[in-house]
Amino acid sequence: MKKSTLFLIFSLLAGMFGYAQQDQGPIVQKPVYFDVSPPLRDMVAKYQPADDSWKEGAVKNYFDIFKPSNDDLKATDPSIQDFYGRMLTDTTIQNFDGTGNVGGYIPPDTYGDVGPNHYFQVVNCSYAIYNKNGVLLLGPSANTSIWSGLPNNYNWGDGVVLYDEQANRWLFSQFSLGPAGNGPFYQNIAVSQTPDPTGSWYRYQYQFTNYPDYPKFAVWGDGYYMSGHQFTAAGSYMGLYAACFNRTQMIAGTPSASMVLFTKSASSPGFGYMPSDCDGPFAPAGTPCFYVYRSPVSTLAMYEFHVDWTTPSSSTFTQTTNLTVNSFNVNISGIPQLGTTVQLDAIMDRMMYRVQYRQFSGYGSIVCNHTVNASGHAGIRWYELRRTGTTWSVYQQSTYSPDSKYRWMGSIAQDSSGNIGLGFSISSSTMYPSIRYTGRLVGDPLNTMTVAEKTIIDGGGHQTYNVGRSRWGDYSGMTVDADQVFWYTQEYYQTSSELGWKTRIASFSLGNALVINASASPGNICIGDSSQLSVTASGGSGSYTFLWTSIPPGFTSNLQNPWAKPIINTQYIIEVNDGINTRTDTVAVTVKYEPTYSAGNDSTWCFPVTQIHVNGYAYNYRHIIWSTLGDGSFNNDTIQKPIYTLGSNDLLTKHITLVMTVYPANYPYGPCNVIEYDSLNVSLDWCNGIDNQKQNAFSLSVVPNPAHESVTLTVSGITNANVELSVSDLQGKIVFNDNLSGFTVSRKLDVSGYPKGIYLVRAKSNGNLKTEKLVIY
Repeated sequence: MKKSTLFLIFSLLAGMFGYAQQDQGPIVQKPVYFDVSPPLRDMVAKYQPADDSWKEGAVKNYFDIFKPSNDDLKATDPSIQDFYGRMLTDTTIQNFDGTGNVGGYIPPDTYGDVGPNHYFQVVNCSYAIYNKNGVLLLGPSANTSIWSGLPNNYNWGDGVVLYDEQANRWLFSQFSLGPAGNGPFYQNIAVSQTPDPTGSWYRYQYQFTNYPDYPKFAVWGDGYYMSGHQFTAAGSYMGLYAACFNRTQMIAGTPSASMVLFTKSASSPGFGYMPSDCDGPFAPAGTPCFYVYRSPVSTLAMYEFHVDWTTPSSSTFTQTTNLTVNSFNVNISGIPQLGTTVQLDAIMDRMMYRVQYRQFSGYGSIVCNHTVNASGHAGIRWYELRRTGTTWSVYQQSTYSPDSKYRWMGSIAQDSSGNIGLGFSISSSTMYPSIRYTGRLVGDPLNTMTVAEKTIIDGGGHQTYNVGRSRWGDYSGMTVDADQVFWYTQEYYQTSSELGWKTRIASFSLGNALVINASASPGNICIGDSSQLSVTASGGSGSYTFLWTSIPPGFTSNLQNPWAKPIINTQYIIEVNDGINTRTDTVAVTVKYEPTYSAGNDSTWCFPVTQIHVNGYAYNYRHIIWSTLGDGSFNNDTIQKPIYTLGSNDLLTKHITLVMTVYPANYPYGPCNVIEYDSLNVSLDWCNGIDNQKQNAFSLSVVPNPAHESVTLTVSGITNANVELSVSDLQGKIVFNDNLSGFTVSRKLDVSGYPKGIYLVRAKSNGNLKTEKLVIY
C-alpha cells in the first residue's frame, strides 16, 4: 500500500496479536456493488492528485512476523551462482520511462502486465496504459478513476493489474479503506469488457471485516484468486486471507459474481504467501490454485485452494506441501547506495511477486524467487518447481549473486518454451540503485542463469527518504506475452532525492538468442559402423560456422552434419558461431562390439574314445548354446568348454559336427545384435598309437578383446615348434614382433600405452598363418 510515515508500525507492534481470531471459511459473499463503467478513455481527462489524508492514517504491512531462528540466520547457502552468465545477448526490445511519482508517496510498488496490444502499468496509487511501442495512450491517472462514481472509492493504492490471456480480458484491483483508513474495508475489482483496457469495465466492490492489506491476484482456470494480510483498523495483525472470485461470472458481467473467502489466524504459517498466476493454457480442470510461501527454515510450502462453484460451502483451503530446499540466510541489515549512508529495505521475509505457473506437456511448473544473504550481500534465490501427477518437487534452484553487489526485489517468469527471465534491482556503496535482468534457456545447465547480465537503466541518484524503514517498493513486475517477450518494470532514481523516484518499462526476448541442439543418429553403433552427427542452430545472426571436435581427440569437421566412425565410446563437441556469440553442445556415440568366439579347431580323435573335451571360447557375449548334428550329449551346453559324450551313431559314422551359437552382449537390442555361429568338426580314427594331441590344429586366440590394459596372445598347434608373432596397426606399422617356440605358446602384452584403435595380430609357423583383429580402447 502507499505509505510515507512508517514509524507508526513500531508503535503498534506491541498490540499486534491483541485480537485472537480463529481460522474461518469457506465464507461465501456477493459484491456489495456492481455496475458497468463508461469507456475509461472518456472518464479520464487528466490525472487528479490523490487525497493525501491517508498520511495521517494507520500504516499496516508489518514485516518479519515470523522471525528466523539464530541457526537459520547463520545458515550457509550451498547454491550460490558466483559467476556471470556467458551467453552474450542484446535482446532488449523496448526500454522507456513509465509513471513517476505524480502522487507524492513512497514507495511505488511497481507492477504491470502485457496483452496483445497494450502494456498496463500500475504504481501503487496511479496507473498508465501504453501501446507496445512505448507510446502513452492513457494516464497517468489515479486508480480511483477506474471506479469513478462508486461509493467508498478512496485511493489507498496497492493496485494490481493482470491480463487474462485465455479470456483476452484485463483485471484491475485496489483496496479502499475509508477516508482515514479506519474502514469500512473494501476491495474494488474491475474486469474489462473487451481486450481494450481503455474501454468499458465491469466494476465490483467486495467488503472485508478486516483491512485486506498486501492483496496479490492470480488468474486460474476456475477463478481469480487473491491473497493478503489482515489488520484491524488499529493496526493489529490478524493473520492471512485467501479469496477466490468467480472468473466466469466476472467475465460475463454477472452482478452477483461470488467470492469464496478463507481466513487464517495470526499464528498460521504463510506470511507473504501468493497464489500461482497461470500464463498460457490452464492446468487440467479440477487442479487447485497453489499458494506458495517460504518459511524461515529453508522450506517452500504450499496451500491448495479448491473452489467448488456448484456447492461453494464445499470449497477447501489446506496446507499440503512442504519442499526442503537448499539452506538460505535472510539476515541482511539493508541495501547500501552510492553517496549516502541511507540503506534500503531488502524485504527478505516473503516471496516476491509473481509466483508464476505454466502448464507444459506432462507437468506443471512454478517459478518464484525471494531475497537472501549471499555471502554477506543480498542475492536472489530462485526456484523452478515441477508437478508430475499430484506431486511437487524442486526441479532446480540457485542463488543468483555473480559479484559482491546487492541484488534484490526480483521478479521471475517463464515463457512458453521454458526459457526463464529474472529482473531485479542492483545497488552497492559504489553504484546507485539500477535495474538489470538475466535469464536462462530451457536446455541450459540446471541451476544456472546463463544469460550475461544486461542493464535496463543505470540509476543516476540515490533515495534519501529514511523514515522508519527506507522502503524500495514491495515488489516489481516480470510478465511475458504470447510472443515469448518478457516485460519488466521497476523503480529507479534519475537524481538523488527523497521522493523523486521514476519507473522504467523494458521488454526483451530470449527467443532471439543463439540456440543449438546436437544429436547423433544412431547414438549406439556396432564397431565398424558410422553415425551421423547433426546440429540445428536458430537465433543469433542467422549465419553460422561449425566446428566439431571429439574426446578422445582425433575427429574434427567444419560440416554441419558430418559422419563419424568411432572405434570406442566417443563424445563429440560442436561449437557454433554466429559471428558474435559461440554456443557449445555435446553428444555421445556409444560403440558396441561383436562377440569374439571360436568353437575350436577341427580335429581327429583316436579310438578308443567316448568323450570329447571341447576347447571353445567366447568374449563379449550374452550367452552361448552348443548343439550337435549327431546323437551325443553335452554335460553343459551353455559353457565355453563343455564335455561331449558320443552317441552310438557318432561312433558308427566316425564323424561329429558340434555347433556353437553365440548371442551378442546386447541381444536383442541395439547394434551388433546378430546371432553368430561356429562349428567344430571331429573325426574318429584308428590312429595306430598317434597321440590325441594332434587333434590340435594351428590356432591363434586374443584375450580379452577389446583390450584396455593388457592382452594375452596364445598360439596352438605349432608344427615345427617355432612361431613368429606380430601386432601391427591398420597402416601396416609393426608395434610388436617376437619369435617363440613350443607346441603351444602364450605371450601377455601390455597395451596400455598403445594408441586406441584397431590392430592386426598375426601368427606364422611353417607355412601356417592365422590373423585376428584386436581392438584397443
